[in-house]
Formats: sequence, C-alpha cells, structure tokens
Amino acid sequence: MSHVVHVDSGPIGRTLFSFALPVLLTQFLQELYNAADCAVLGHFGGANALAASGIAGLLLSVLINFFIGFSSGVSVVTARQFGKGELSLLQKTMTSVFRLVLLAGLLLSIAAAIAAEALLKLLRCPTEVLAPATVYLRICACGVLAQMFYNVAVAVLRSLGDSRGPLLCFCVSVLVNLALDALLVIGLKMGVRGAALATLISQWLLAMLLYLRLRCLGDNCSLCLIGAALPLKDLLEILRIGLPAGMQALFMSASSLMLQTFIDRFGSDAIAGMTLYAKLEGCLYLPAFAYGIALTGFVGQNVGAGRPDRVSASVKLSIRLCWVLIFPLSLAITAAAPLLLQLFTREPGILFNAREAVQFNLPFYVIYAMNQVYLGAIKGFGKTGWPMLCTLLCYAVFRVVWCMLMIPWLQTMRMVYCSYDLSFFLMLAMLLPAYRRILSRIWPFPERRGTKDSAGKTMNGWKRIFSSNSQKRQCTGK
Repeated sequence: MSHVVHVDSGPIGRTLFSFALPVLLTQFLQELYNAADCAVLGHFGGANALAASGIAGLLLSVLINFFIGFSSGVSVVTARQFGKGELSLLQKTMTSVFRLVLLAGLLLSIAAAIAAEALLKLLRCPTEVLAPATVYLRICACGVLAQMFYNVAVAVLRSLGDSRGPLLCFCVSVLVNLALDALLVIGLKMGVRGAALATLISQWLLAMLLYLRLRCLGDNCSLCLIGAALPLKDLLEILRIGLPAGMQALFMSASSLMLQTFIDRFGSDAIAGMTLYAKLEGCLYLPAFAYGIALTGFVGQNVGAGRPDRVSASVKLSIRLCWVLIFPLSLAITAAAPLLLQLFTREPGILFNAREAVQFNLPFYVIYAMNQVYLGAIKGFGKTGWPMLCTLLCYAVFRVVWCMLMIPWLQTMRMVYCSYDLSFFLMLAMLLPAYRRILSRIWPFPERRGTKDSAGKTMNGWKRIFSSNSQKRQCTGK
C-alpha cells in the first residue's frame, strides 16, 4: 500500500508537519483555483460578473459544504479503522460511503440546475446581477457531483496518511483551470459562461484523478464501487459521526447565506467587495481550515492505533503555530491589502468595501485558527455533536441575530464585519472547555496514575486504555 502512511509514530512535530504541509498546499491551490476566476472576471468581466460569481459560488458552497463536513466525519472512522489494521472493514466503509455520495451528488446536481434562478431570488440577488449569476450557477451545478466526490475522496486519503496524492491531483486541476480561464474568458471573451465552464471541466478532471488514486491504494483497501458494502448497523454508525460534522458545515454555509441577504442591501459594490475580501481571507482561512482537517486525521489515526498520548502534545504544538504563523501573516496581509486588492479590480467602490472588511476582520483571525485546532481535535475523538452545536449557535444564530438588531439601527457594513469577530471569540469560549473536558475524561491525572509498560516505562492512563490496540498492531505487523 504505497500511498498510505502511519502517523502514530515518529517525532510529533515533524510527523504532523509532513502530514499537514501537503494539506495546506492543497488548500492554497484550491484558493488559487477560485482566485483565478475572480481575477479574470474582475479585469475582463466587470463588477456585475464578479458579483455574479460571488453570489452563485456562495450558494453552491451550501450544497457542497455539507459533504465536506460529512467527509471529515467519515475520515474519523476510516482513520481509526486504518490505525487498528481493519483493512477489510475499511474497504467496505469506502464502498458504502462513495455509493451514497454518487447518489446524493446526482440528485443535488439536477436540483441545483433546475432551481438556480429561484434560489438566487431568495437571496435577493440584485436585478443587474441575476442573469449572469443564473448562468454561472447552472453551469457549475453540473459539477456538484464531481465536487462532492473529490472532497470525500480527499478526506479519506488524508485519513490514511496520504496527503501528497491529493496535492498532486490539485496541481494538475489548477493548471488546467488557469489555461481554460485564459482561453475562454480572455481569448474567446465568454465572460461568466467561460469562467464557469473552466471551473466545471477542471472539477471533473480532479474527481477522475482522485478516483484513480483510490483505486490504486492496494488490494487490501482499494476503492471498489461494486464490492461488498457495510451492514446497515455499521453504516448508521458512520452516519452518526458524519452527519453532525456535515450539519456543522451546513450551518456555517447557511449563516453566510443569511448574512448575504444583509450584504445585498448595500448594493453590488458591497457584494463584490466581500467577494474580494474572501480571496484575501482565504490566505488565512484555508491554512487554518486545512490544518484542522489534518489534525482530525492525525488524532483519529493515533486514537485508533492506541497512541492518543500523542494527541495532547500535537494540540499544544498546533496552538503555538497559530500565534507564530497565522497572527503575523494576518497583520502582514492587512497592511498589504490596498495593493493586493488592486490585483482584482480598480473600481473605487469595490476597493473601499474590501479594505474595510480586511481591516475589521483579519487582525483577529488567529482566534479562528485556534478554533479550527480544537474543532479538529474534538472531531478526531469522534465527538462531532458539540462542534455542530457550537457552529449553529456562534455562526448561524449569533451572527444573524446581531445583524438583524444592529444593521437597521446603524446602517453600515461594519456591523456585518463585527459579527464575524465576535463569533470567533464566542466559539473559542465554547470549544476550549469542551476539549479539556474530553481530554480529562480519557486521560485523568496522567502523571499520578501511571503504570509500567513492557519496557519499564511509565504509561499514562490514556495509553493504558488503548494499549491493547497497540499490541494487536504489533502482532499483525501493521
């Protein structure tokens, strides 16, 4: 099995970094994937085309993000199975999950294409943006199945320790997307339609590359869509973990959609400004989000392998990295924003809105990064219900209620920006005690309750609990 890697041994810092770095690079490539469309449309399509891609992309994210979240829950299960050496069960899990993804993806693609214009009207899409946004959404809806497949595929591969394979596949897809953007939008002047077609083709290429990667994992756990599936009881257990993780992502996307209705009140400049802000935010959001994803796989595999003693050290290291890397980077991007934003457009109204969004939000992004660390660790334990509830309360409920109360009073986009900052702090206040509570239940008083292992070394309470799994893996050579 040349594509999979055990992350339950070796120096924690180096192992976590070598596992997480390809994940971070993959997320950066995905941001480049989206930024290419944005930059091309901003310079060659105008404000309406840029706003159209932003609104349509936000709507598509609701359809996709549920399965991104669901895939993170699935990765917890597959990481544990791989860590325990249950390869036959792992193969059945993959077969069942991808059959479900293909069915759901097909239905959602058809529904999104049919209901595109009606959905945009629900978002109060401005009249001048509605027509191009509908075109963009209908074309991209044909790629919903591909997006769902490759997001779940990436999550499963990462849970098996393969973070380099998805990176290579994304490299090919991004290059194709850039070439098609240049050909269709700049060369053939197809505008929004060309950008959407470039995205659609590159998404299906990525899905096919990752499918081939899953097929080549090895005879023991390669993906086989026509193979034996899980019994209903085991599939329900996966859904128990995966569905709350999916709902967490759905709540976050739903909150963005509801906030979009407030942003739309301020016109196309505000919409396009938030679209550009999202491109700079991606330089922080994507590494933080990706690191949380990587940590979920790292934690899940170590728990399954009987090495959860490595989890506490990895979380502490991750929090330090947030302050050493994310915080200085957020300040640097904030300072450079006036120049960076001009890479996308030169229209003063759009630039003003985008600069304000950057100045209000990015300096506090280290708190968001810390939240992703704790979310990744908690989900790695298999506890997906609390992250779902935190996301619902902090992102969906709090932000929307804040905007409902404050915007009619002050009539400024700054109230939208403040809702993001305050929700970050509220989320941290809910996640940190939960993480510590879970840790203390599994690993109570590790220094005082240690026992001796076969080498005469002290084992903490947590390692003692999972030592049987470690012995099984040593016996099987896994």
